[in-house]
Amino acid sequence: MAAPALAVVADDLSGAAECAVHALLRVSRSSVALAPAPDAHRDSPAAVASETASSDATCVTVDTDSRRLTQEAAVRAVRAAARLVAAAPVVVKKVDSLLRGHVGAEVAALAQELGRTPVVAVANPGLHRIVRDGVLHVAGTPLHQTDLWDVEPTPAPTAVSEALRPLRTVVVPQATVALGVDAVAEALAHARASGLVAVCDAATETDLETVHAAATGSTPEALLVGSGALAAVAARALPLERPDPEPRHGAPSDGTAHDGETEPRPGADSEPAPSVLFVLGTRAPGLADQLAHLRAAHSVHTLLVRPDDLLTDPEHVRRHLGAALPGGVVVVTLDPTAPADPSRARRLAEALADAVAPAADAYDALFLSGGETARAVLDRLGVHALEVVTQIETGTVVSTRPGGRTVVTRPGSFGRPQSLVAVATHLLGSGPTTCPQASSPALTVSTTQSATAPSSATTKENP
Repeated sequence: MAAPALAVVADDLSGAAECAVHALLRVSRSSVALAPAPDAHRDSPAAVASETASSDATCVTVDTDSRRLTQEAAVRAVRAAARLVAAAPVVVKKVDSLLRGHVGAEVAALAQELGRTPVVAVANPGLHRIVRDGVLHVAGTPLHQTDLWDVEPTPAPTAVSEALRPLRTVVVPQATVALGVDAVAEALAHARASGLVAVCDAATETDLETVHAAATGSTPEALLVGSGALAAVAARALPLERPDPEPRHGAPSDGTAHDGETEPRPGADSEPAPSVLFVLGTRAPGLADQLAHLRAAHSVHTLLVRPDDLLTDPEHVRRHLGAALPGGVVVVTLDPTAPADPSRARRLAEALADAVAPAADAYDALFLSGGETARAVLDRLGVHALEVVTQIETGTVVSTRPGGRTVVTRPGSFGRPQSLVAVATHLLGSGPTTCPQASSPALTVSTTQSATAPSSATTKENP
């Protein structure tokens, strides 16, 4: 088994797929291994499948599915994933660009298992997330002064160093990064000699490229820690295998912005899928608008699921989904008007997966929004690896699972108003199939009632 040139360890599936697709601009094969649960036996079928999946891929990304696990379980998951990436000369620990999850504990575990000193650069300039004086700023405001952590169980970290505890850190300031690769390499060497983890300021893609070059040029085995933007930089540094490395017109070159459309690469188109099941495990603010556009462009059968009902009686949802004709577009989505409760997010993802998985193979393609939801559904389908094919928009990644069926994944917070329309059109291989008046009504699924909304209703018009 040849060692991959680049390996990425991500804590959720949609982020893992997003990282994996960056490499396809440079290399011929990029895969995602769905690491088994941390308590799975080493020689279980899931573990063997993860270890051997796409063994000739130049880039391998491992999803630990650990963001919402307990810290102890997350550490076990990362330690298990380390075995899959240890041979790669460059490993990127992909972290959430808002520093959610068990960032410090996971980075510390991976560094210990690999025997490497991390170099941290968590900025994502394309999303207006930069690091200045060791503090993550979002659109100019320090993260801890925004409302972006309001649904999290703990306050936002006041600095990157706080998110990285228990690791001891030192800031490499913007002034040093601006001096170039040699200056940063010297700062990294000094940090390593002092037993410290370097946290690098960065405000631009050029800054991230400087940090990457300094980290990979100063040691034969590098461990980088950052968002999808740093993973994209690492992918661009891979030796060129593809004859056509540049994205086509409209495709972002840095893989960081998520509001533009990306055309599939030449040769990456798949056969049209006569039926598509959309499973939306997110209640992001823009989702209702996306659904409205989808129902205006395509004939859609929608199941709007109340979270409380899903947790108490997933079988009821399963019966409604089983009654839907597996043709065209079927959407299962959580009610966006229901109150958000982060403490039960993982339970909802698991219950939604329990409800939809038995019907999933009746459809030619799956669209799974939200990393936890996507992973839970694929786990129930026995999928342990994905072969990345292309992306429709940045973050909206098309893959195939063993057997050839298509799976599209996307982070729950991503998507412009027309995003779901773009997905349906790409998968169905056709343009709009209906007008707004012809769209199927939304069906609210409840353990106590089933009501049909007017044909013009959106997901916010919950009866």
